[in-house]
Amino acid sequence: MPLEASLNCDAGESFGPYSIGDDENLFPLVSLVNAACGFHGSDFDVMKKTAELAKKHGVGIGAHPSLPDQQGFGRRVMHLPPDSFFNCLLYQVGALVAFLKLENLPLSHIKCHGQAYVMASKDLDLARQIARIAKLYAVPMLGMPGTAHQEACQLEGVDFVPEWYVDVLYGDEGQLLAPRSAALRDPVTPEDVYKRARRMIETGTWTSKSGAKELSFPEGTTKVSICVHGDFPGAVDVAGAVRRAINDVQNE
Repeated sequence: MPLEASLNCDAGESFGPYSIGDDENLFPLVSLVNAACGFHGSDFDVMKKTAELAKKHGVGIGAHPSLPDQQGFGRRVMHLPPDSFFNCLLYQVGALVAFLKLENLPLSHIKCHGQAYVMASKDLDLARQIARIAKLYAVPMLGMPGTAHQEACQLEGVDFVPEWYVDVLYGDEGQLLAPRSAALRDPVTPEDVYKRARRMIETGTWTSKSGAKELSFPEGTTKVSICVHGDFPGAVDVAGAVRRAINDVQNE
């Protein structure tokens, strides 16, 4: 059976006069948006606009908290003890929830951004802090399958939604080969994206960048959320290709 697939994107990452991503054209294509919460992108005006845009298009909106690293866009390693990591994320989620309440919108999910996401995938203590916040708000946590993300959700009794990345490639051990800069990412075309996404939904498998390994989800996986990075050039075309793949599989 094909996997039950949704499409999510990182959004609301603009700041002041600086515009990042094309949220206006991405939101009609996706199921869920991961809204920046002010520590890597976004500010109070952007957060308000992101909540309004999610309401307009009827998409689920979740929190996308990060390490406190605006200059590095949340992609630099910072060492925080677990309690400070928890407080850092909770602070940001609370800010977004206030804007969602203003629009009568529920918090849909929690998914960390950048190094907060990567570090927690390898560190169970950190991953449990994210899961604790998801538990506090009674929402799912999006994360990397087969990592500390999934184990933390099991330990905390939180619904886990495995993610798969369509616009970055994977190493032979299943690790994300995410570039520090969007400009350095591996080039993808909408047609490549469509083929990769459709194969993954239908079979639960994909090929590593080297071509040497066929990768798959942990046994028992029935659902997946496909992520598109909103700050990558061509994100709208990539999202459109994924949406076509999801719809084509569902309609067969």
